[in-house]
Amino acid sequence: MLVPYRRALSEEDRKQFDAMLDDVRHRRAAGGMLPAHETWKPMLLSMIVGAYKRIQLLEQQVLLLQQHVSIRGGDDDE
Repeated sequence: MLVPYRRALSEEDRKQFDAMLDDVRHRRAAGGMLPAHETWKPMLLSMIVGAYKRIQLLEQQVLLLQQHVSIRGGDDDE
């Protein structure tokens, strides 16, 4: 069902698409808790959870970098 769509994507987009499908595979047990006739909902929810997880990781990394810059900036002033 998704194969023609995947084939039409650029190579870069295909990698991102595959990463989103990996999010679905990692959360298939949770997806199985929703009614079987709603196949898109668990897929989309799994993709959203995966994206949110990556956003949180990036936010943590930005915070650490900001703290590092702030600490180094304080050393330069002395």
